[in-house]
Parts: sequence; C-alpha cells; structure tokens
Amino acid sequence: MTTEQEARDAIHHAFGDTAHVEVETFPGGNLSITITKGKHAATIDGHPESGWGWSVDPGEDDGFSGHENVATTLDEALADVRAALI
Repeated sequence: MTTEQEARDAIHHAFGDTAHVEVETFPGGNLSITITKGKHAATIDGHPESGWGWSVDPGEDDGFSGHENVATTLDEALADVRAALI
C-alpha cells in the first residue's frame, strides 16, 4: 500500500518544489493526487495493486469517466506526468 507520505515523497522526488500537490487518501487505500505546475494540472488516481490512471488538464465535464493514460506504478505515472508537463 502506498501511504500519503510515500506518495508525497515520490512526487517531491519527481518534481522537487516546482509543483503544488494535493493528495487525498480513501478508506480502501486508493489515492487521488492533483499536481499543479504553472498553468497545467494533472490528476493521478489509483492503488498499488490495481495501477494508476492519469490525465493532464482533464476537462471539467469529464467527471469520473476515467483516465486516458495508465501506469503500473506510481513512479511510472509521475514520470509520464512530468514529461507531459514539460
């Protein structure tokens, strides 16, 4: 299970102090992460056992329709998001 602090540490490792981060933990252990950098925002949702979905600048009308991108690990999702935000 990835704790909120482990997620924050991984995000800091990927982005340093260049991004604003919000992490929400749900009772089942799922995490919802929002990373804001400049004029862009990314969301990452998932759990270590089921994988991580992520989107950059999702539309407000997308709601909970899912993510366009998936990653097996949180580190992989963070690397992909970082590359998309550069």
